[in-house]
Amino acid sequence: MEELKRNLFQGKYEVIEELCKSMDKDSIRDMMMTIAYDTENISVYCFVQYMINKTQKAGWIELAIDIMLNPLCFIEGAYSIALFHARELILLEKSIKNLERILFFYNKPEKLVDEVEARYIEKEILKEEPNNEVALSI
Repeated sequence: MEELKRNLFQGKYEVIEELCKSMDKDSIRDMMMTIAYDTENISVYCFVQYMINKTQKAGWIELAIDIMLNPLCFIEGAYSIALFHARELILLEKSIKNLERILFFYNKPEKLVDEVEARYIEKEILKEEPNNEVALSI
C-alpha cells in the first residue's frame, strides 16, 4: 500500500492503474477508501476520476461517490460532486439502487435535489417497486 500511496501522491496514475490490474474490485475499493480516510488527500479522488475517464466503468463511479460522501465529505462541494457522479451512474445503469442514490441528496440542507426531480425519481422507483421505502419517504 505504501508504494501505491507514493505513486498516487506523485501523480503516477499509469503506474497505479497497472497495480490495480492485478487486484480485485473489493481490494481496490478498500485500499482507496483507507488511503482517503488516513490522508484526507484529494489525490485519491483524482485517481478515481482518471479511472472513470479511462474505463467508464460503474465501479469507479461508485467509488468516487463513496469517497466524496465519506472520507472527503468535509471538502466544500463534496456532496455536489457525489451527486454529479450519482447522475452519471444512472446514465450507465438505471436501477432502483442508483435512483435511490439521487434521493439521498433530497433532504440535505444544501438542497442539492429539488422537489421536482425528487418526485420524478420517486415515481420512477415506485413503478418498479411500489413498496420502496426510500421512494415512499419522499
